[in-house]
Amino acid sequence: MRFIKAAAAAAAVIVAAGCGGGDSGADDQTAPSKAADPAKLVVWQMGGGSPEQTKFLDSVEAQFRQRHPNTDVQIKYVPWPQVATTFQKALAGGDAPDVTEIGNTDVQSYIEQGALADITGKVRGWAEGATLSKGALANDQADGKIYAVPWYGGVRAIWYRKDWFTELGIQPPQNWAELVAAAKKIQDAKGVPGIAAPSDFTNGILSFVWANGGDIATKQGDQWIGRLGQPQAKEAIEFYTGLITKEKVAPEKYVGKNELQGPQQDFALGKVGMYIDGSWALPQLEKISKKNKEKWGTFPIPGKMGGTAPVFSGGSDLAVWAKSRHQDVAFDYITALNSKTNAQTFADTLKFLPQFTDVLQGGKYKNDPLMAAFATAAAGGVKFTPTSTGWADYEAAKKVIPNAVKDIVQGKSVDEELKKADDQANTLLNP
Repeated sequence: MRFIKAAAAAAAVIVAAGCGGGDSGADDQTAPSKAADPAKLVVWQMGGGSPEQTKFLDSVEAQFRQRHPNTDVQIKYVPWPQVATTFQKALAGGDAPDVTEIGNTDVQSYIEQGALADITGKVRGWAEGATLSKGALANDQADGKIYAVPWYGGVRAIWYRKDWFTELGIQPPQNWAELVAAAKKIQDAKGVPGIAAPSDFTNGILSFVWANGGDIATKQGDQWIGRLGQPQAKEAIEFYTGLITKEKVAPEKYVGKNELQGPQQDFALGKVGMYIDGSWALPQLEKISKKNKEKWGTFPIPGKMGGTAPVFSGGSDLAVWAKSRHQDVAFDYITALNSKTNAQTFADTLKFLPQFTDVLQGGKYKNDPLMAAFATAAAGGVKFTPTSTGWADYEAAKKVIPNAVKDIVQGKSVDEELKKADDQANTLLNP
């Protein structure tokens, strides 16, 4: 998956050392069957391992074995850097799982490659699955069929200094104008930048684009067409860059950097009033300045005229391998692992969120001063970047949006830079 950079580190904390999958639970030559319970079920988890996750997965297995007492669950851990190679070997006929965790931005690619089983009927017959996040579940579908289910996710919101807001009589901003006004008030009173607006921040910037009805690209037939030059997206990019160039409430020193390269530390130390990051940032913020923890709050990224901006959700989903011989039992394991209770327990460990809308809207999150904003954003609507195999090149290698934003801040034409970005989308997203 394309984890948010800080999230990858967070995930590594809770992933346990593998107990070894041995030979595969899937068979390249054998069609799925509804035979007696298998002696074992192979489950792939991504990451490196920790005792916390071992304990959690042991409890999940105990629940699962109440239904399948004769099936041993064997966990294999796949380090994130080895995911692509490991999956390709499985597709080529090597050892494969029955159940696998999969990064949510990789799901469509593996659907196209035929790696994942069609679990449409199973999902629709799963009672708890009725309240899975519709936006997250949409990312697991192709041609009207479901191939995975969302497990946990992480979204961004705006971190702010509660004590400063209280002192200065500022309410959490509900729209773009109020966001600028709050930043100016902090800057004037505290002598620090009101907000951070780093340029190497594709997923954060996209919330403003999506909130204004714009998009990176849309698909016409089989082709992706760049859309950043359209009026809605252009206005959002102008607003974001204008925090630096027009409103002057964000410093230029974060241009060329992301939220971890200055904004996070500066916010923790009281050197910037607001910055955008995920819930997973809390452990790192505490490491920088635990004494300030009680002064931090969060609110959802607002839309131009109000409402909550759509947010990109990084995270992981769960799928049944297409050639598993035990697909019904494999899905039963998914429903145990991803029950509402277990999903919340596991997501809490990561400082992420479960992917059930009713859970996100429940009292646990509604009453949490830090997590409420993230839960509100996730329940309000998540979106995803283009499901093109060229996305990695567009986002990571070429840094199309970060480069456009940087050039605009440094004085280049908005129209020319966004046209250049759209031309790159037309090429890179259609490899």
